[in-house]
Amino acid sequence: MKRSNLSLLVLTLLTVACQPKVDRFTLNGQIVEADGKTLYLDHLALDKVEVIDSVKLDAEGQFSFSPAASKDCFDFYRLRVDGKVINLTVDSTETINVTASLPVMQIAYMVEGSENSAKLKELVMTQMGLLQELRRMSSQYRTLDRNLLQQKIDETIDVYKSEIMTEFIFPDPGSPCAYYALFQSINGQMLFNPQNDRQDAKCYAAVATQMDIHYPDAVRTAHLHNVALKGMAKTSPSRNKNEVSEEALRQFADLIVEAGLIEIELPDCKGQIHKLSDLKGKVVLLDFTAYKTDYTPNYNLMLRELYNKYADKGFTIYQVSVDNDESYWLNTAVNLPWTCVHDESSIYSSYLKSYNVQQLPSVFLIDSDGNITDRPDNTNELDEKIARMLE
Repeated sequence: MKRSNLSLLVLTLLTVACQPKVDRFTLNGQIVEADGKTLYLDHLALDKVEVIDSVKLDAEGQFSFSPAASKDCFDFYRLRVDGKVINLTVDSTETINVTASLPVMQIAYMVEGSENSAKLKELVMTQMGLLQELRRMSSQYRTLDRNLLQQKIDETIDVYKSEIMTEFIFPDPGSPCAYYALFQSINGQMLFNPQNDRQDAKCYAAVATQMDIHYPDAVRTAHLHNVALKGMAKTSPSRNKNEVSEEALRQFADLIVEAGLIEIELPDCKGQIHKLSDLKGKVVLLDFTAYKTDYTPNYNLMLRELYNKYADKGFTIYQVSVDNDESYWLNTAVNLPWTCVHDESSIYSSYLKSYNVQQLPSVFLIDSDGNITDRPDNTNELDEKIARMLE
Protein backbone atom coordinates (compact mmCIF):
# COMPACT_ATOMS: atom_id res chain seq x y z
CA MET A 1 0.00 0.00 0.00
CA LYS A 2 1.33 3.38 -0.90
CA ARG A 3 2.12 5.80 1.93
CA SER A 4 -0.46 8.31 0.65
CA ASN A 5 -3.20 5.66 0.69
CA LEU A 6 -2.15 4.49 4.16
CA SER A 7 -2.30 8.07 5.47
CA LEU A 8 -5.74 8.52 3.94
CA LEU A 9 -6.96 5.30 5.58
CA VAL A 10 -5.62 6.35 8.99
CA LEU A 11 -7.21 9.78 8.63
CA THR A 12 -10.54 8.20 7.68
CA LEU A 13 -10.46 5.83 10.66
CA LEU A 14 -9.63 8.67 13.04
CA THR A 15 -12.46 10.78 11.62
CA VAL A 16 -14.95 7.96 12.08
CA ALA A 17 -13.70 7.27 15.61
CA CYS A 18 -14.13 10.90 16.58
CA GLN A 19 -17.74 11.09 15.39
CA PRO A 20 -20.11 11.31 18.36
CA LYS A 21 -22.26 8.23 18.88
CA VAL A 22 -25.87 8.77 17.89
CA ASP A 23 -28.45 6.91 19.94
CA ARG A 24 -31.18 5.43 17.77
CA PHE A 25 -34.45 3.60 18.22
CA THR A 26 -35.68 0.86 15.91
CA LEU A 27 -39.13 0.75 14.40
CA ASN A 28 -39.96 -2.22 12.24
CA GLY A 29 -42.90 -4.38 11.28
CA GLN A 30 -45.31 -5.19 8.49
CA ILE A 31 -48.19 -3.41 6.73
CA VAL A 32 -49.99 -5.94 4.53
CA GLU A 33 -52.38 -5.24 1.63
CA ALA A 34 -50.26 -2.18 0.80
CA ASP A 35 -48.21 -3.41 -2.17
CA GLY A 36 -46.72 -0.47 -4.05
CA LYS A 37 -47.78 2.07 -1.41
CA THR A 38 -45.31 4.42 0.27
CA LEU A 39 -45.03 4.22 4.06
CA TYR A 40 -43.91 7.46 5.71
CA LEU A 41 -42.44 7.94 9.17
CA ASP A 42 -43.38 11.37 10.51
CA HIS A 43 -41.89 13.10 13.52
CA LEU A 44 -44.54 14.99 15.51
CA ALA A 45 -42.39 17.79 16.87
CA LEU A 46 -43.69 20.49 19.20
CA ASP A 47 -44.32 23.01 16.43
CA LYS A 48 -44.36 21.00 13.19
CA VAL A 49 -44.75 17.62 11.54
CA GLU A 50 -41.78 16.48 9.47
CA VAL A 51 -41.15 13.41 7.32
CA ILE A 52 -37.95 11.75 8.49
CA ASP A 53 -37.99 8.53 6.42
CA SER A 54 -40.06 6.55 3.95
CA VAL A 55 -40.11 3.22 2.14
CA LYS A 56 -42.07 1.75 -0.76
CA LEU A 57 -43.82 -1.38 0.46
CA ASP A 58 -43.85 -4.61 -1.51
CA ALA A 59 -46.34 -7.48 -1.35
CA GLU A 60 -44.99 -8.63 2.03
CA GLY A 61 -45.15 -5.12 3.51
CA GLN A 62 -42.01 -5.41 5.63
CA PHE A 63 -40.35 -2.19 6.83
CA SER A 64 -37.62 -1.02 9.19
CA PHE A 65 -36.58 2.47 10.33
CA SER A 66 -33.79 3.50 12.68
CA PRO A 67 -33.95 7.26 13.39
CA ALA A 68 -31.98 9.19 15.96
CA ALA A 69 -33.61 9.08 19.39
CA SER A 70 -34.52 12.17 21.38
CA LYS A 71 -32.01 12.82 24.17
CA ASP A 72 -33.95 14.90 26.66
CA CYS A 73 -37.56 13.65 26.59
CA PHE A 74 -39.99 11.15 25.10
CA ASP A 75 -41.12 11.96 21.56
CA PHE A 76 -43.99 11.24 19.18
CA TYR A 77 -44.04 9.70 15.71
CA ARG A 78 -46.56 8.29 13.29
CA LEU A 79 -46.60 5.75 10.49
CA ARG A 80 -48.63 7.00 7.54
CA VAL A 81 -49.97 5.34 4.39
CA ASP A 82 -52.63 6.89 2.15
CA GLY A 83 -53.85 9.19 4.91
CA LYS A 84 -54.18 6.37 7.45
CA VAL A 85 -51.93 6.77 10.51
CA ILE A 86 -50.61 4.90 13.53
CA ASN A 87 -49.44 7.10 16.40
CA LEU A 88 -46.44 6.04 18.48
CA THR A 89 -44.40 7.40 21.35
CA VAL A 90 -40.71 6.64 21.76
CA ASP A 91 -38.53 6.96 24.83
CA SER A 92 -34.78 6.47 24.27
CA THR A 93 -33.45 3.52 22.29
CA GLU A 94 -36.25 0.97 22.41
CA THR A 95 -37.20 -1.42 19.60
CA ILE A 96 -40.84 -1.28 18.53
CA ASN A 97 -42.65 -3.69 16.24
CA VAL A 98 -45.88 -2.69 14.47
CA THR A 99 -48.11 -4.91 12.35
CA ALA A 100 -51.30 -3.92 10.54
CA SER A 101 -53.44 -4.36 7.46
CA LEU A 102 -53.83 -1.17 5.42
CA PRO A 103 -57.67 -1.19 5.15
CA VAL A 104 -58.04 -1.21 8.96
CA MET A 105 -54.63 0.19 9.81
CA GLN A 106 -55.84 2.93 12.20
CA ILE A 107 -58.01 0.75 14.40
CA ALA A 108 -56.64 -2.79 14.28
CA TYR A 109 -52.88 -2.49 14.45
CA MET A 110 -50.65 -4.39 16.91
CA VAL A 111 -47.71 -2.78 18.71
CA GLU A 112 -45.04 -4.63 20.70
CA GLY A 113 -41.90 -3.52 22.52
CA SER A 114 -43.26 -0.25 23.89
CA GLU A 115 -45.71 -0.13 26.81
CA ASN A 116 -46.15 3.61 26.26
CA SER A 117 -47.12 3.13 22.62
CA ALA A 118 -49.55 0.38 23.60
CA LYS A 119 -51.10 2.73 26.16
CA LEU A 120 -51.20 5.48 23.54
CA LYS A 121 -53.18 3.14 21.30
CA GLU A 122 -55.79 2.81 24.09
CA LEU A 123 -56.02 6.59 24.28
CA VAL A 124 -56.37 6.98 20.51
CA MET A 125 -59.06 4.29 20.38
CA THR A 126 -60.93 6.06 23.17
CA GLN A 127 -60.82 9.31 21.21
CA MET A 128 -62.08 7.56 18.09
CA GLY A 129 -64.98 6.25 20.15
CA LEU A 130 -65.81 9.82 21.14
CA LEU A 131 -65.76 10.93 17.51
CA GLN A 132 -68.12 8.13 16.51
CA GLU A 133 -70.50 9.01 19.35
CA LEU A 134 -70.53 12.69 18.38
CA ARG A 135 -71.28 11.79 14.75
CA ARG A 136 -74.10 9.52 15.90
CA MET A 137 -75.55 12.26 18.09
CA SER A 138 -75.36 14.86 15.33
CA SER A 139 -77.26 12.54 13.04
CA GLN A 140 -79.80 11.34 15.60
CA TYR A 141 -80.57 14.75 17.07
CA ARG A 142 -80.37 16.84 13.91
CA THR A 143 -83.95 18.01 14.44
CA LEU A 144 -83.18 19.34 17.90
CA ASP A 145 -82.73 23.00 18.63
CA ARG A 146 -79.08 23.88 18.03
CA ASN A 147 -78.59 24.93 21.67
CA LEU A 148 -79.99 21.62 22.95
CA LEU A 149 -77.77 19.66 20.57
CA GLN A 150 -74.72 21.62 21.72
CA GLN A 151 -75.66 20.93 25.33
CA LYS A 152 -75.76 17.17 24.66
CA ILE A 153 -72.43 17.36 22.85
CA ASP A 154 -70.84 19.30 25.73
CA GLU A 155 -72.16 16.75 28.24
CA THR A 156 -70.70 13.88 26.20
CA ILE A 157 -67.32 15.60 25.95
CA ASP A 158 -67.32 16.28 29.71
CA VAL A 159 -67.88 12.57 30.40
CA TYR A 160 -65.07 11.72 28.01
CA LYS A 161 -62.69 14.20 29.64
CA SER A 162 -63.43 12.76 33.09
CA GLU A 163 -62.54 9.31 31.77
CA ILE A 164 -59.30 10.58 30.27
CA MET A 165 -58.33 12.31 33.53
CA THR A 166 -59.03 9.13 35.52
CA GLU A 167 -57.45 6.64 33.13
CA PHE A 168 -54.60 8.49 31.43
CA ILE A 169 -53.62 11.74 33.15
CA PHE A 170 -53.73 11.59 36.93
CA PRO A 171 -52.54 7.98 37.43
CA ASP A 172 -49.20 8.85 35.78
CA PRO A 173 -48.98 12.60 34.94
CA GLY A 174 -45.35 12.31 33.86
CA SER A 175 -46.09 9.78 31.12
CA PRO A 176 -46.16 10.40 27.34
CA CYS A 177 -49.87 9.48 27.28
CA ALA A 178 -50.73 12.10 29.90
CA TYR A 179 -48.89 14.72 27.86
CA TYR A 180 -50.52 13.56 24.59
CA ALA A 181 -53.98 13.60 26.18
CA LEU A 182 -53.72 17.30 26.95
CA PHE A 183 -53.48 18.23 23.27
CA GLN A 184 -56.35 16.21 21.84
CA SER A 185 -58.67 18.15 19.57
CA ILE A 186 -61.85 17.67 17.57
CA ASN A 187 -62.32 19.69 14.40
CA GLY A 188 -59.49 21.96 15.52
CA GLN A 189 -61.07 22.56 18.94
CA MET A 190 -58.93 21.64 21.95
CA LEU A 191 -60.72 19.29 24.36
CA PHE A 192 -58.60 20.45 27.29
CA ASN A 193 -58.45 24.25 27.36
CA PRO A 194 -56.34 25.56 30.27
CA GLN A 195 -57.18 29.16 29.41
CA ASN A 196 -60.92 28.78 30.01
CA ASP A 197 -61.42 25.82 32.36
CA ARG A 198 -59.97 25.57 35.87
CA GLN A 199 -60.00 21.75 35.93
CA ASP A 200 -58.26 21.62 32.56
CA ALA A 201 -55.62 24.02 33.89
CA LYS A 202 -55.05 21.66 36.84
CA CYS A 203 -54.47 18.79 34.41
CA TYR A 204 -51.84 20.84 32.58
CA ALA A 205 -50.22 21.81 35.88
CA ALA A 206 -50.10 18.19 37.10
CA VAL A 207 -48.34 17.02 33.93
CA ALA A 208 -46.04 20.06 33.81
CA THR A 209 -44.80 19.59 37.37
CA GLN A 210 -43.89 15.95 36.73
CA MET A 211 -42.11 16.83 33.50
CA ASP A 212 -40.18 19.51 35.39
CA ILE A 213 -38.83 16.72 37.55
CA HIS A 214 -38.15 14.02 34.96
CA TYR A 215 -37.36 16.09 31.84
CA PRO A 216 -36.14 19.46 33.16
CA ASP A 217 -34.18 20.42 30.03
CA ALA A 218 -36.72 19.42 27.38
CA VAL A 219 -38.32 21.94 25.06
CA ARG A 220 -41.68 20.26 25.62
CA THR A 221 -41.30 20.77 29.37
CA ALA A 222 -40.56 24.48 29.08
CA HIS A 223 -43.52 24.98 26.74
CA LEU A 224 -45.95 23.01 28.91
CA HIS A 225 -44.71 24.75 32.06
CA ASN A 226 -45.51 28.16 30.57
CA VAL A 227 -48.92 27.06 29.29
CA ALA A 228 -49.79 25.60 32.69
CA LEU A 229 -48.76 28.77 34.53
CA LYS A 230 -50.80 30.99 32.27
CA GLY A 231 -53.80 28.69 32.50
CA MET A 232 -53.68 28.49 36.31
CA ALA A 233 -53.33 32.24 36.57
CA LYS A 234 -56.02 33.03 34.01
CA THR A 235 -58.59 30.65 35.53
CA SER A 236 -57.90 31.71 39.10
CA PRO A 237 -61.24 32.59 40.74
CA SER A 238 -59.60 35.55 42.47
CA ARG A 239 -58.54 37.26 39.23
CA ASN A 240 -60.21 38.89 36.27
CA LYS A 241 -59.60 36.50 33.36
CA ASN A 242 -58.72 39.42 31.12
CA GLU A 243 -56.15 40.91 33.49
CA VAL A 244 -53.33 38.45 33.96
CA SER A 245 -50.16 40.24 34.98
CA GLU A 246 -46.61 38.95 34.72
CA GLU A 247 -46.44 39.06 38.50
CA ALA A 248 -49.34 36.63 38.70
CA LEU A 249 -47.52 34.19 36.44
CA ARG A 250 -44.54 34.25 38.78
CA GLN A 251 -46.62 33.25 41.76
CA PHE A 252 -46.21 29.55 41.16
CA ALA A 253 -46.16 29.05 44.92
CA ASP A 254 -49.92 29.57 44.98
CA LEU A 255 -50.44 27.46 41.88
CA ILE A 256 -48.63 24.49 43.39
CA VAL A 257 -51.44 24.17 45.91
CA GLU A 258 -53.93 24.06 43.05
CA ALA A 259 -51.91 21.61 40.95
CA GLY A 260 -51.67 18.99 43.69
CA LEU A 261 -48.89 16.89 45.15
CA ILE A 262 -45.63 16.75 43.22
CA GLU A 263 -43.87 13.46 43.89
CA ILE A 264 -40.42 13.50 45.50
CA GLU A 265 -38.13 10.46 45.60
CA LEU A 266 -34.82 10.93 47.43
CA PRO A 267 -32.45 8.87 49.61
CA ASP A 268 -32.14 9.08 53.40
CA CYS A 269 -28.99 8.72 55.50
CA LYS A 270 -28.80 4.98 54.74
CA GLY A 271 -29.40 5.39 51.02
CA GLN A 272 -32.99 4.14 51.24
CA ILE A 273 -35.34 5.92 48.85
CA HIS A 274 -38.35 7.65 50.40
CA LYS A 275 -41.34 8.84 48.40
CA LEU A 276 -43.30 11.82 49.65
CA SER A 277 -46.52 10.08 48.61
CA ASP A 278 -45.74 7.16 50.95
CA LEU A 279 -46.71 9.43 53.84
CA LYS A 280 -50.31 9.67 52.66
CA GLY A 281 -52.58 9.21 55.63
CA LYS A 282 -50.60 11.64 57.78
CA VAL A 283 -50.50 15.41 57.96
CA VAL A 284 -47.09 16.26 56.50
CA LEU A 285 -44.88 19.30 56.73
CA LEU A 286 -42.76 19.30 53.57
CA ASP A 287 -39.62 21.31 54.27
CA PHE A 288 -36.91 22.45 51.84
CA THR A 289 -33.80 23.50 53.71
CA ALA A 290 -30.01 23.43 54.01
CA TYR A 291 -28.36 22.34 57.25
CA LYS A 292 -25.12 24.26 56.84
CA THR A 293 -26.73 27.63 57.55
CA ASP A 294 -26.94 30.02 60.47
CA TYR A 295 -30.68 29.51 60.90
CA THR A 296 -30.62 25.71 61.08
CA PRO A 297 -30.06 25.07 64.84
CA ASN A 298 -33.01 27.20 65.98
CA TYR A 299 -35.14 26.19 63.00
CA ASN A 300 -34.73 22.45 63.55
CA LEU A 301 -35.37 22.99 67.25
CA MET A 302 -38.72 24.57 66.36
CA LEU A 303 -39.55 21.65 64.05
CA ARG A 304 -38.62 19.17 66.77
CA GLU A 305 -41.06 20.83 69.15
CA LEU A 306 -43.82 20.53 66.55
CA TYR A 307 -42.91 16.93 65.87
CA ASN A 308 -42.86 16.00 69.55
CA LYS A 309 -46.20 17.72 70.08
CA TYR A 310 -48.12 16.21 67.17
CA ALA A 311 -46.32 13.03 65.99
CA ASP A 312 -48.58 10.71 67.97
CA LYS A 313 -51.63 12.45 66.46
CA GLY A 314 -50.76 11.69 62.85
CA PHE A 315 -48.21 14.39 61.99
CA THR A 316 -44.78 13.98 60.44
CA ILE A 317 -42.08 15.90 58.55
CA TYR A 318 -40.49 15.22 55.16
CA GLN A 319 -37.34 17.35 55.11
CA VAL A 320 -35.40 17.86 51.88
CA SER A 321 -31.81 19.06 52.25
CA VAL A 322 -30.03 20.72 49.34
CA ASP A 323 -26.68 21.06 51.10
CA ASN A 324 -23.56 21.00 48.96
CA ASP A 325 -21.74 19.32 51.83
CA GLU A 326 -23.44 15.92 52.00
CA SER A 327 -21.38 14.76 54.97
CA TYR A 328 -22.49 17.78 57.00
CA TRP A 329 -26.12 16.94 56.21
CA LEU A 330 -25.55 13.30 57.10
CA ASN A 331 -24.07 14.10 60.54
CA THR A 332 -27.05 16.29 61.38
CA ALA A 333 -29.85 14.26 59.80
CA VAL A 334 -28.91 11.03 61.52
CA ASN A 335 -30.04 12.53 64.83
CA LEU A 336 -33.45 13.75 63.63
CA PRO A 337 -36.62 11.67 64.20
CA TRP A 338 -38.47 12.51 60.97
CA THR A 339 -37.83 11.64 57.31
CA CYS A 340 -34.65 13.39 56.18
CA VAL A 341 -33.61 13.11 52.54
CA HIS A 342 -30.89 14.75 50.48
CA ASP A 343 -30.77 16.02 46.89
CA GLU A 344 -27.22 15.88 45.58
CA SER A 345 -28.13 18.41 42.87
CA SER A 346 -28.11 21.03 45.62
CA ILE A 347 -29.36 24.44 44.46
CA TYR A 348 -29.89 23.01 40.97
CA SER A 349 -32.46 20.55 42.28
CA SER A 350 -35.39 19.99 39.93
CA TYR A 351 -37.61 19.76 43.01
CA LEU A 352 -36.75 23.33 43.97
CA LYS A 353 -37.80 24.37 40.49
CA SER A 354 -41.00 22.34 40.53
CA TYR A 355 -42.08 23.78 43.88
CA ASN A 356 -40.80 27.24 42.95
CA VAL A 357 -38.64 27.48 46.05
CA GLN A 358 -36.98 30.89 45.98
CA GLN A 359 -35.57 30.89 49.50
CA LEU A 360 -34.66 28.52 52.29
CA PRO A 361 -36.30 27.31 54.36
CA SER A 362 -39.62 26.87 52.51
CA VAL A 363 -42.46 24.74 53.80
CA PHE A 364 -45.70 23.24 52.49
CA LEU A 365 -48.50 21.61 54.47
CA ILE A 366 -50.05 18.42 53.08
CA ASP A 367 -53.27 16.93 54.42
CA SER A 368 -53.89 13.26 55.15
CA ASP A 369 -55.36 12.74 51.66
CA GLY A 370 -52.09 13.83 50.06
CA ASN A 371 -53.26 17.28 48.99
CA ILE A 372 -51.07 20.36 49.36
CA THR A 373 -53.26 22.78 51.30
CA ASP A 374 -50.98 25.65 52.28
CA ARG A 375 -47.59 27.28 51.88
CA PRO A 376 -47.13 29.28 55.10
CA ASP A 377 -44.85 32.29 54.87
CA ASN A 378 -44.64 32.67 58.64
CA THR A 379 -43.35 29.70 60.64
CA ASN A 380 -45.06 31.14 63.71
CA GLU A 381 -48.35 30.06 62.12
CA LEU A 382 -47.34 26.42 61.77
CA ASP A 383 -48.48 25.23 65.19
CA GLU A 384 -51.99 26.60 64.79
CA LYS A 385 -52.38 25.39 61.21
CA ILE A 386 -51.12 21.89 61.96
CA ALA A 387 -53.46 21.65 64.95
CA ARG A 388 -56.44 22.56 62.72
CA MET A 389 -55.48 19.99 60.09
CA LEU A 390 -55.33 17.25 62.75
CA GLU A 391 -58.79 17.99 64.14
